[in-house]
Amino acid sequence: MSMVQSYSAAKPPLRVDPQRFQRDPHKVFAELRENHPVIQIDEHGYMALRARDVSEILTGKQTIQMEGRDYARLRRIPPGYACRLLQDLFLLSNNDDHRAKRGLFAPTFSLRAVEALREDVRSTADAIVKDLPRGEPFDFIKRMASRVPSELIAAILGLSRPEAAFLADRVYRMSQVVSPVYPLECHDEIEAATAEIFHHVKDQLCQRMDRPRGDSLSCLAADWKKNRMISFPSLINQVLGIIAGGTDTTRATFAMMVSLLLRHPDQWKKLNFNRNLIPGAVAETMRFEPAAGSVARYTTEEMKVSGIRLPAGVILRTSLMSALRDPELYTDPDRFDITRTDHPRLHPALGLGPHRCIGEFLARMEMEESLAALLDGVSGIRVDIWPKLLGFGGLRQVTPMIVCIR
Repeated sequence: MSMVQSYSAAKPPLRVDPQRFQRDPHKVFAELRENHPVIQIDEHGYMALRARDVSEILTGKQTIQMEGRDYARLRRIPPGYACRLLQDLFLLSNNDDHRAKRGLFAPTFSLRAVEALREDVRSTADAIVKDLPRGEPFDFIKRMASRVPSELIAAILGLSRPEAAFLADRVYRMSQVVSPVYPLECHDEIEAATAEIFHHVKDQLCQRMDRPRGDSLSCLAADWKKNRMISFPSLINQVLGIIAGGTDTTRATFAMMVSLLLRHPDQWKKLNFNRNLIPGAVAETMRFEPAAGSVARYTTEEMKVSGIRLPAGVILRTSLMSALRDPELYTDPDRFDITRTDHPRLHPALGLGPHRCIGEFLARMEMEESLAALLDGVSGIRVDIWPKLLGFGGLRQVTPMIVCIR
């Protein structure tokens, strides 16, 4: 029987202070999941914890993708660039609006188009590894984990390497706009970063309308001039969404993958002897420490989830962090194992249904080729400061990773 049911008499969810997740969210999710399939984290926000419920919610019809305008309203995000980005973003839209906006980028991120980039991705990763300092401490995230995705997404769009560095620094702040509890104390930084990226992309699109360059931004500009299905500011915001989705999550996942492998030297050793295990390392890292902690949905009707009553018109977050450590889905879920064979065919960390990550193929390939380049180009890595993924929902924030290589 489906765990997501129509509304009837049911018990209310447990109210949990979000601060409880700050120190060790995985431990808290494990403590809650067995007896509390759904929790309430604020006045209008709930979170589903079990893998079966998460899958049914993301593919069912009793919820829809959280619309940006509702997200901004319920989170009381002040008017401005960040608020307009949320209200307009294709990731936070549904039906025809979602299909029209997402369709702008579908050809660019198709499997065939991405596979054609594999040699370029490896070449970029090799150059970055070669450029890393030897014998002195440095921040691995700044010098490698952030460079590969930012330079690749910039190259796909037609932007330069300096522009990639400009974007990488600001995307990290802009991405906090989708935190499960909006950090109002950081709003000025989020707003400033979003405004700077918006105007930079606007300038680049305007230049290509007059002088096309044969890159993705030029194609977007030309297509928009022929068929103005959305406004020009909306086109800019969609590009911002692609930049954020194509850089921040990959950066965090790649850094955590290298960190986890170094914490498990037996698995690092396996990779050195068998590079065919690299895709498994990527998949297992996405499961063990997902960069996106949750996916926000919106309840369209009164419903109950595993016996927990939920009203209509509230945010229902599906916790990927909790679902991906659910023993009903994975054997020995708290064990990091790159040879694991029980991953679902569609990895839940990349979403389910029509809102599944549009950059899935590119993200996987970037991490696979970057890890191969690192294994080939570095003989040893010492970690002085281990990174952490902060947060329990939305796009999680990664802390510095200080290493020394030889």
